[in-house]
Amino acid sequence: MAKTERSSGKTSRIKLGTNALIYSLVVLAILIFIQLIAYRHNKRFDLTENKIHSLAPQSVKVLKSIKKDVTIKAFMREGPEKEKVAELLDLYAYHSKKIHPQIIDPDRHPGEAKQYDVRNYGTLVFICGDRKEKILQATEETVTNALVKVTQKKRKKIYFLTGHGEKDLKNSGKTGYSQVKKSLGEKNYEVKTLLLTRNEGVPKDCDVLVIADPQVELLQHELAALKAYLKQGGHLLVMINPYTSVGLVNFLKDFGFKVGDNMIVDKLSRILGGGYLMPVVAGYGTHPITRNFNMMTFYPTARSVQVMTGKNAEMNWDLRILAKTGEASWAETNRKLLETGKARFDKGQDLKGPVPLAAVCEVTPEGMVKLTGKLRKKRRPRIVVVGDPDFVENGYFNLYGNGIFFLNMVNWLAEKDVLIAIPPKNPESQPLTLTRRQGLISFWVNVVAIPLFIIILGIIVFIRRRLNG
Repeated sequence: MAKTERSSGKTSRIKLGTNALIYSLVVLAILIFIQLIAYRHNKRFDLTENKIHSLAPQSVKVLKSIKKDVTIKAFMREGPEKEKVAELLDLYAYHSKKIHPQIIDPDRHPGEAKQYDVRNYGTLVFICGDRKEKILQATEETVTNALVKVTQKKRKKIYFLTGHGEKDLKNSGKTGYSQVKKSLGEKNYEVKTLLLTRNEGVPKDCDVLVIADPQVELLQHELAALKAYLKQGGHLLVMINPYTSVGLVNFLKDFGFKVGDNMIVDKLSRILGGGYLMPVVAGYGTHPITRNFNMMTFYPTARSVQVMTGKNAEMNWDLRILAKTGEASWAETNRKLLETGKARFDKGQDLKGPVPLAAVCEVTPEGMVKLTGKLRKKRRPRIVVVGDPDFVENGYFNLYGNGIFFLNMVNWLAEKDVLIAIPPKNPESQPLTLTRRQGLISFWVNVVAIPLFIIILGIIVFIRRRLNG
């Protein structure tokens, strides 16, 4: 009888063990099946209130439109910032199979960093075919706009005016503009030259017209062609040296610019190793051109560029200062004192610092009505004026932020500036405030009662198994 009970108990344990094994295998099979489905059909769910772990609808729309493979090389060193960037890029790869992110440590792979001219930690390089785009700060806005720039089909055309002794795009010497041409080409621009005397006007395919340091005056019919181009919504970048281009200076008055007949003197530049006539700029106005731009720029010789205010700006232009020198500078109006090295600030004659040397104008829709008699909302005139063309010569293009500032101007004029505005997502903490009584109840329930219940339940199960076994 005892043997039969032992045999029956043993058989029962075997059955229980077998059933447990079968159940375990079934559960394992289900988990594997679910994992396979999840691998092939990956889905993310963001339950945060501000969707801080999701991309904005604008970014998702851009990703859905990408047809070619894009490699994103993020040059990051170890640390929390690397994990943050990796998580952001994974979101882009999740929404598009065309996005291929790579995290590269520039200290371990210096050759690859040199290949892509990476000089700072946190640099991201976007590669699509033979096109490249580089950003220095990884946010959703900058990454999405970089993708737009590197994948766009149409190449925008930048024309440089010639025939008046302007800067030479082919000149690879210190004073040439070959670096300007190379950098624009790398940004997927098509660079051309324009001789207005051989053309009836500015070509219709001109996205931006650049006038860089004309040595002789533009003819009246050329100025008329420029005005006609602007009336049609043209975009113009003018860079002129001190004491030159009187006709062009008068032309710019009609669009709200006051280009000074002076030269800027800056004592700060002497401290930084330059001459008094090389002003240093570290102060910038609020504008898409200067957004997230905080690098110094240097100008070999510069004149002031102010904008009209009040009744002088009644044409409804949107006029803003882009860059200005420090308080230790001034705009000297006495040319003879400059030539003899005896320049000094004369109150009432000279313009005291900070001195603006770059400004921007965009015609408002209301201004278009006054300018042309028609309401134009899409493409309206944009003008940038800089009181120095030498700051982007080959010898100065890579000096601090000079080249980047110039490219920002061109991007804005070509309407390739912040293509998509995506506000940053800030995780909002919502603390739970409890009264003293609620705190005590929470403590006794969560810290004491629940763990004690689990312990007691475990002891009961253990005792019952011992008695049945």
